[in-house]
Amino acid sequence: MDQEKRSGFQLKWPWNWVVCGVFVAAAGYFIGYLWSTLLAALFLWLQKKRRPGQPPQGGYCLDRTRKGLAKLLWALLALFFGFAGGLVFYMQMGEDRSAWELSDWAYTVFSAALCLGATALGLYEAYTDLRDAFCPAKSRLAKSIRSQLPYPDEAPPVEELFAMVDRDIQANGQWFDRVAIGREWVLGDDVSSIPRIRGVFSRDEVKVRVTGNRRQSTRIVELWIVDDRRQLQTTTLRSPSELQMAAACLRLRAPEARFDSYERMSAFTGQTEESWQAAERDFRRRRDQRLAREEERERLRDRSI
Repeated sequence: MDQEKRSGFQLKWPWNWVVCGVFVAAAGYFIGYLWSTLLAALFLWLQKKRRPGQPPQGGYCLDRTRKGLAKLLWALLALFFGFAGGLVFYMQMGEDRSAWELSDWAYTVFSAALCLGATALGLYEAYTDLRDAFCPAKSRLAKSIRSQLPYPDEAPPVEELFAMVDRDIQANGQWFDRVAIGREWVLGDDVSSIPRIRGVFSRDEVKVRVTGNRRQSTRIVELWIVDDRRQLQTTTLRSPSELQMAAACLRLRAPEARFDSYERMSAFTGQTEESWQAAERDFRRRRDQRLAREEERERLRDRSI
């Protein structure tokens, strides 16, 4: 009996989320929405717990595209601000504008811009989140895998694309926060082919914004990867220590690549074509030498057995 049968009955995506949503809406009326939400979260956790050591339903790549639905909250927030801006603009335009000062006009223009900008941002975010979850072939993740292939226009169906990465992550993957590093692929917000990696740049930056007497700081933790065609793949992480460990793991997987801070990435990608080709030749020379040494060690080890 395989793992799926031993784990018993499980609701597949998206029905597990549909059931949880209906439960929260129905049970929240009787026991409170906080408790119903906690019970729904417990149910999802138990569903995952019953698959120890197994990949998510549908695989790692498909699971990553589905998790993008969580960003719909940001889309709803943007649409709320867009609605608020539109409401303010409507009320402003209904007033007598004969005695308006410059500040009144500025406030009206700002509310109109907020309405248009926030609404457009919210609709775009909602569209991309829903597209990635329900049309994975058009998702950002699938596009990043295709772009790594020698002939992107002749790429196989999305199921095969995802399966290539899933098999490598399942067999060889090491996880660092939201980044999984296998022997051939790196799975993050984008997917990177390790043999094509030419640069790895770590971004750990604190941005401070001062508004009146308030001081707000935001920490940006990102892993940037540059491939042999100067294409960029990036993943946002939550922990600076995980970022450092992910970069250290990639240094073992692609030792000939350039490892540096984010501030120096633009100089690396902005090289002239002549400089880039010279660096590419040097990269291949050093990689061929390393592979030859590893092959020689394997041959000597086989002889000693």
